[in-house]
Amino acid sequence: MRRRTLGITAVSAAALGAAAACGSDDGGSDNETTEEFSGELVIWADETRTPVLKEFVKDFENTVGVKVTVEEHVETLREDFLTAAEQGQGPDIVVGAHDWSGQFAADGVIAPITLSADQQAALSEAAVKAFTVDGNLYGVAYALENLGLIRNTDLAPEAPATFEELIAAGQAAATDEVLTMEVGVDGNAYSAYPLFSSFGGYLFKDDGTGTLDPTDVGVDSPGGIAAFEKFAELGAAGVLKTTIDATNTIPFFVDGKTAFMISGPWALTDVQGAGLNYEVTAIPGFEGQGPASPFLGVQGFYVSQTAANAVFAQEFVTNYVLTEDLQLKLAEAGGRLPALTAAAEAFSEGNADVQGFAAAGENAIPMPNIPAMNAVWEPFGRAQADAVDGVSTGEAAATTAAQAIRDAVAG
Repeated sequence: MRRRTLGITAVSAAALGAAAACGSDDGGSDNETTEEFSGELVIWADETRTPVLKEFVKDFENTVGVKVTVEEHVETLREDFLTAAEQGQGPDIVVGAHDWSGQFAADGVIAPITLSADQQAALSEAAVKAFTVDGNLYGVAYALENLGLIRNTDLAPEAPATFEELIAAGQAAATDEVLTMEVGVDGNAYSAYPLFSSFGGYLFKDDGTGTLDPTDVGVDSPGGIAAFEKFAELGAAGVLKTTIDATNTIPFFVDGKTAFMISGPWALTDVQGAGLNYEVTAIPGFEGQGPASPFLGVQGFYVSQTAANAVFAQEFVTNYVLTEDLQLKLAEAGGRLPALTAAAEAFSEGNADVQGFAAAGENAIPMPNIPAMNAVWEPFGRAQADAVDGVSTGEAAATTAAQAIRDAVAG
């Protein structure tokens, strides 16, 4: 596709000119030039994005004249970046999830990013909102992901309209499990959230503009308590189990031990490899309740506050990341819907799986990106597991979790 090279060339010339000017100062400023302009842009990414980026950045190198090094970090990317950035080191750009943005911004390790009105309009509204903290944009999105319902169509021909219909169809399939959804002995707030939200439960109150109030915790709101009571009911009925976790959620589905699985795009490789007939649809809400709204996860590019080549880093994320070419290549590598609307339309065309997850994400809620979210995972998960196992009532579990979250937020 046609690339926007005029702005890139202009930025490159200006930056190179500045570097040259530094080099021409009297008094031996060569060392200053080396510090201000290293001639290299460093990007940190995970194992999925690194190979794609290594190939793609060659065009940026040729156009701008800056060497780009893409370094792979497995599992500890977020922690590695925080540690390095707090010491004034690390990459110019880091690729990661939007919910990192609140902590990164609070710690002062990432720089705000400015996109034109046209550039913002080219992205999905949710993608822009996800990387916005206190009115500032801190990341440029490239992919969206959310949970959906994956159904073995040989065992359950029709997509259920309600969660009650799902349970009935799962029981009628006469398989070992009604469905598989990650719970585990410690619970799982991420996978539980669609069911929690159907009852109107919320984590932090949204003022209507996307700003969340960390002091207004809704885990023990009427909707939150109702959701935890439902967790207890589903646990007693054997629909949800703490013995279903990350190790067996997908294998049980692939082996035909259940007709239904709540999971994300990452599960499809195994499903397809097993040769199953399947369909991806929205997770149904409970009868008489609201829709099941999964968390929306957005992946994007951050610019480090201490980037050695800040000008080139900003240029890369504002122009090169917002090209259909890169977004489509990253989508193909990760199986996620591109954040750029034009790329999303192209990627979705004729792709039933992508369309299914997109439909499942129509009511998705961006995962809270505020630092207070760190206080949610453990107590919410523990309370869910206790409710499912019958260790405590739904109301007691919700109340205990909410108080633990409030205490942690208050510090």
